Amino acid sequence: MPQQEQQDFMESLEEALSWMQSTQERLRANDNTEGPRDALEKRLRETERIHHSEHEGRVKIDMAMVAAEHLLQSQDEELKNHTLGKLRELKTQWEETSTYIIHCHSRIEWVWLHWSEYLKAYEEFELWLTRQQRALALGVELQVGLKEKLWQVDQQMVVLSDIQSQAGLLERLLDEANALYTRTQDPSVDQQAQERMQADYNDVRDQAEERLSRLKKIAEEHQTYQGCVQRFQSWLLSKTRELTELMEKDDPAENKLRALKALDDSVASEEKTLLHIESLAEGVRANTSPVGAEQVVEEAEELRLGWQRLRQGLCEAEEGLRASLDSHCQYMSRCRRLGEDITRLRSLLQGLELELEEGRQAGGTEEQMVGQWRTYTGVKSTLVGEESQVEHLKAQLKELFRFSEDSRHLSDDVLAVVKEHQSVKCRATRLCSESESGLRTALQDPLHFYSQWSLQVSQVLEAEVTDFSHIAMLVQKIERLLVDSADLQERLGQLQVKGDLLDSVFGRDRADSLQTELVAAVRNRELLHSQLLQRKSRLQGLISRTKDFSDAHELISLRLAGLRDRLGTADGLQPDILAKKSQADQFRMKVHSSEENIEEHESFHDSLLNLEKWMMIMRQKLESFTVRLESGAWRAGSRAEVQQQKALGEFPEKELQLQRTEAQGRSVLQKTSEEGKVHILGTWRGSERPGCPSTT
Repeated sequence: MPQQEQQDFMESLEEALSWMQSTQERLRANDNTEGPRDALEKRLRETERIHHSEHEGRVKIDMAMVAAEHLLQSQDEELKNHTLGKLRELKTQWEETSTYIIHCHSRIEWVWLHWSEYLKAYEEFELWLTRQQRALALGVELQVGLKEKLWQVDQQMVVLSDIQSQAGLLERLLDEANALYTRTQDPSVDQQAQERMQADYNDVRDQAEERLSRLKKIAEEHQTYQGCVQRFQSWLLSKTRELTELMEKDDPAENKLRALKALDDSVASEEKTLLHIESLAEGVRANTSPVGAEQVVEEAEELRLGWQRLRQGLCEAEEGLRASLDSHCQYMSRCRRLGEDITRLRSLLQGLELELEEGRQAGGTEEQMVGQWRTYTGVKSTLVGEESQVEHLKAQLKELFRFSEDSRHLSDDVLAVVKEHQSVKCRATRLCSESESGLRTALQDPLHFYSQWSLQVSQVLEAEVTDFSHIAMLVQKIERLLVDSADLQERLGQLQVKGDLLDSVFGRDRADSLQTELVAAVRNRELLHSQLLQRKSRLQGLISRTKDFSDAHELISLRLAGLRDRLGTADGLQPDILAKKSQADQFRMKVHSSEENIEEHESFHDSLLNLEKWMMIMRQKLESFTVRLESGAWRAGSRAEVQQQKALGEFPEKELQLQRTEAQGRSVLQKTSEEGKVHILGTWRGSERPGCPSTT
């Protein structure tokens, strides 16, 4: 074999071994997990760069193996054995280096990720702890009434429960911090930091327990007061009813006067209970908001006024007999009006319930979902508008309670219709929310489909071509993606004209954001569609050129077989030894020349395919560099610029390879028929040379 091929192999071998040696030295310099997180992250970034440069090492290994192929075809067994030994040594060294790259990077990455997860959980815990400290630093907010105070107690119990539930998270954080300190020895996770975290949690928990105890005491005090008020109100109501029943009896006037005197003495003796309630009211008022305190004062005053009115009523009982008759007429009139209002509202609720049921049975298509959502929204709005009527019913019932007649039957009717209103409202709210959620999902589906499609397109555009079957498979994928692109174009176009619906469902801000995403998706789909068409055209051209060359190779093989047949027929008997030797020498010279022509043609074909593959990969890189430059994402010193400089460094070597291939091509053309020359020239001229990208 020529000395040049041996020299090329040794140079590529030395270059690959040198690269692996320098890579191992870089790995050994960074194979350490101790120290602060910034230093760990720097080592991680360095091992990541080493890991990313593994492709560069693979290229150098491949170059050495390609250079060894010609040596392995040599007839020199010593050279072949020496070359095989070097290749085995190279492969062993490469496997060790590749394994070391993966293990070193994975080990440092694991510690860094573990630390990152700990910091994320720690920051969330610190944020939660800060919120709790700020909340506990605020004074207890005074509430309006007993219901709000009980709700405040429940809320504080939930807060305390949440604080207590964080104990498990704190324990895990402390364990994680201890494990990290064991690996990194970083002071940010040492024992002192762990103790400080535990102390802050204990302080928050103790403050929450103290606040809960205070809130319970305030609520119990208000509950005691409220019970006394309700009992006194019931007592007032019972005495009022007793007075009414007394006045409704048919007893003589003297008997009614004696009964009124006894009832008045009983009412007067309860003033001490009223004074006790007023004393409790003072304590409750101090722990109640201004609005609630005013209500407490008014409530206590109302009790005294009620008591005074009862006594006044006892004094005016005789005059009130006639007034009671008028009052009864007024009571019946209000009962009739209240009953009519209840019937009207119940009828309306039944109609709305029917609308909800009919809307629930609809659905399926997007238009039906929109109609369903509008139905639910309309029912919900109607129910919100009827809340004033519900409050009016309650007010009417409250007015009836001022009369002495029994209003329990109307009270039950009012309570039933109020519950029915609340039930229908809750159902409408739930259905409206579910419908709106489904509608949002349906409206955003084209954008989700675009994201999946664009990801598949990017994978296809970035895929490297390895052989003919791979090219055909890529063409089939591209054709399927082009069909999906047409469907995606139609769906995105339909979504663009639904601006009003998007505003109604998502709100103005979110709808504007979706419109922005939609415009970007439409533009990017067109760009990716164009790139798919270009990629498909190039791949089909490559398939055509490869097929033409295969046909030419098959034709040459057929002609060689025919030549061998003709030689067989020319193998006639010779008269003497000299003639027979001459005939044998002629056969060998013909055969040897044909084999050399075939080898030269095959070598030219391999070189041409290698150049076309390299040009296709380089063209994809140049297109990505151009996109970065046009989008403004190019930065000096970035990874993209390093890749660009690396790509530029390949051009001189490929230029020499191109010149060698051109020389091979001229020699092959001289030994090929006119029909074969047409195919070879067409294949050669179809190979385009990529231009160099701008380095600015």
